[in-house]
Amino acid sequence: MPLSELSVAIAALLIGLVGGALAVRALKAGRRSDETSVAVRALEQRLDVVNAEMSRTFAQALQQATQSLTGTIGTVREETRAVREETRAAIQQQSLDVTQTLGDLKATNSRILEQSRSLDEFQRMLQSPKLRGDFGEFTLEQMLRDLLPPEQYECQASIGSGRVDALIRTPYGALCIDCKFPLDNFRRALQETEGPARDAATKQFYSDVKGRIKEIADRYVLPPETLDVAFMFVPSENVYYEVIGRPELLTYGREYHVVPVSPNTMYAYIQALAVGFRGMKIQEEAKRVQEMLAQLSTRFDKFQDHFTMVGKHLDNAKNQFERAMRDVERFDATLQGVKIGRLEEIQPPFAEIGPLKLE
Repeated sequence: MPLSELSVAIAALLIGLVGGALAVRALKAGRRSDETSVAVRALEQRLDVVNAEMSRTFAQALQQATQSLTGTIGTVREETRAVREETRAAIQQQSLDVTQTLGDLKATNSRILEQSRSLDEFQRMLQSPKLRGDFGEFTLEQMLRDLLPPEQYECQASIGSGRVDALIRTPYGALCIDCKFPLDNFRRALQETEGPARDAATKQFYSDVKGRIKEIADRYVLPPETLDVAFMFVPSENVYYEVIGRPELLTYGREYHVVPVSPNTMYAYIQALAVGFRGMKIQEEAKRVQEMLAQLSTRFDKFQDHFTMVGKHLDNAKNQFERAMRDVERFDATLQGVKIGRLEEIQPPFAEIGPLKLE
């Protein structure tokens, strides 16, 4: 039933109730005049009509509301069932996803633990200075192999009275690279939790770096056999930044012509050297081409001289040939004179023929 009809019915009911109340009040007051009686009867009839209309209206509204409520309940029940099924399916899928994710996390965790154990073993291996040096040499050799041709570098090369981990050959001398960097006290400084002990280990680390710089300078900065500079290869980036973050270490290195380099900065240095080597190779090739062109020019000049001489020989031969032809013609004329008996006109044959000259 529409709300407007229900509102009308309620209003009519209220009017009837108000009218009834007034009528009852009038009766109690004793005002029973004829007009009042007529009004009361009319009101009673109206109330009967209103009551009947209200009963019918309420019955229809109740029936419609019941039908609407029944349909709504059915729709809600179906929608609830569908939502429940979707929710159950989603929960099952999420449960499967969570189970799979947990399995993946478990496998990943196992791999991380295995890699962590491998890393711990690797770090324990690198605690040995010899193994650290070997690892640094291996890393450096891989970089050199990837960026430079074999003839431009050498590992474990003899220099001075000793051997250097690696050197790069340049036209101005060898660039020596040392890989044996001291890390023991740096590791101690990281492991110490107390300030004084950590400061002492850090100070000792700086002292170790200075000692290594001086040793590299004494052994590998040997002009003119080497360049007036050498590289100190630091195999760890964080250690490298610790070194270059101390101005006194950089100043000390400059005084001894030793430059600290990390894997990243070493890569940049080698790239720059590789570009320079390629430029030098191009320059050498250009110089060789110029020399070849100069040789070709000299040979062409000689060929031109020979060709000119051949031309002169051909000119001489042509002149001699023409003179010989004239002599042949005169000889033929002499023979003809012999035939007709005019001996007095006979000229000595080949009187003008001289020696054949080809110069």
